[in-house]
Amino acid sequence: MITFLFNSGKMRKKLFIISSILFGALTAGAQNVSDLVISEAEVENETGITDSFGLHSGWIEITNTSQGTVNIGGCFITDDLSQPRKYMIPRTDLSTKIGARQTCLFFFNGPEFIGTFDVDFLLSKGSVIYLVSNDGKTVIDSLEIPAGLPADLAVRKMARDAKHVNFVAEADPAIPSPGVMNSDGNEETGAQKIAREDPFGGVLTLTSVSVVFGALIVLLIIFTITGGFFSGRFENPFKRSAKAPKAGKPDAEVAAAIAMALERELSGGDDVAAAIGMALDMYMDDTVHDAESFVITIRRNEASLWNDKSKNFRQLPTR
Repeated sequence: MITFLFNSGKMRKKLFIISSILFGALTAGAQNVSDLVISEAEVENETGITDSFGLHSGWIEITNTSQGTVNIGGCFITDDLSQPRKYMIPRTDLSTKIGARQTCLFFFNGPEFIGTFDVDFLLSKGSVIYLVSNDGKTVIDSLEIPAGLPADLAVRKMARDAKHVNFVAEADPAIPSPGVMNSDGNEETGAQKIAREDPFGGVLTLTSVSVVFGALIVLLIIFTITGGFFSGRFENPFKRSAKAPKAGKPDAEVAAAIAMALERELSGGDDVAAAIGMALDMYMDDTVHDAESFVITIRRNEASLWNDKSKNFRQLPTR
């Protein structure tokens, strides 16, 4: 049976489609570039970090806000939406994969210095930096650089919610923090909110107990129903209604049939009474072939011992 299923062309096609969908879903979850954010930028980098060429260049920081790895390769960086593909991030460099809640830096060195993380144009004050998706059209995120941004200071976005990483742009310049996800931690966490609203833990305790007992009740109902079906305690009501009444519990029609049969046939002799008794016994044991109202039908059974002629012969002892 298994060999037949796997040899079937339709089955192979279905398995291929299902596996493709699962693979695509997992890949899409791990490669969602829409989770990228331009979180920080510094234009006049005089005393800060240096790039791979040892230069103090302007830079931007891109943060992956998701819980999975995102490959930024193939995306674009531009400061002019009329040229959305101004700089393309190489696809072949494995270092363009940004881990969960991690950052990467891109330095603006100009066309003389080329590298994976070295943009071929300069960063300028008063401009807007855009991160464009790998389709070359969709803007993923942007960051406006103030025209009066002082040297060695950065414009940045802060993650007000450390859990969902909801970045909000800051109005005032700040000390650069390249390579570190920007978060001030000022927002009240869920645990802090519960501690403030329920200092004695009463609501939390009642909620937990209610959830546990509710789950136990649901499990009890499920196990009771399934156990009843498997043990035979629960029967099909339609099947039961089709059966004749059980022995010892005759209904009105059965009682009337018995009374009429006895009144009419008992005078016929012991054989008739015995036949009626056997028929009633078969009826009560649910072995009679029909259950008509006010009628008891007795059919001759050729295989019955009552009609076996051999039983009527007298057997003489052997000498």
